[in-house]
Amino acid sequence: MKKFRFLILPFLLLPFTVVLTGCGSENALTKEEMLVQSSSDSAVSEILFDLGLDAQASYNVRKNGHVEIEFTKDVPMFDYTLVVEKLRQHPDIKSVYAVQSGSEVCPFK
Repeated sequence: MKKFRFLILPFLLLPFTVVLTGCGSENALTKEEMLVQSSSDSAVSEILFDLGLDAQASYNVRKNGHVEIEFTKDVPMFDYTLVVEKLRQHPDIKSVYAVQSGSEVCPFK
């Protein structure tokens, strides 16, 4: 019976190994993608901090430099527009998709 357990164990673990190995390789970024993402992230962070809106926005930077940003509803339209314009003008940011509390205000660049 003990021999039988040792024979079955590898077959039970094989699917988990294949799944975990496959997931890790699909999500890995190249050095170039990490550099682009890091540069874009730094640009967004700096712009939000300089305008005092770093606590009123959340964002996601993709590996290609695309930024998705959401502002809280208490951010004035003037500040919202100013941030989006600065983001779109920055050379390290490929495109910007901005929303304010779920409403699309500024579509893609």
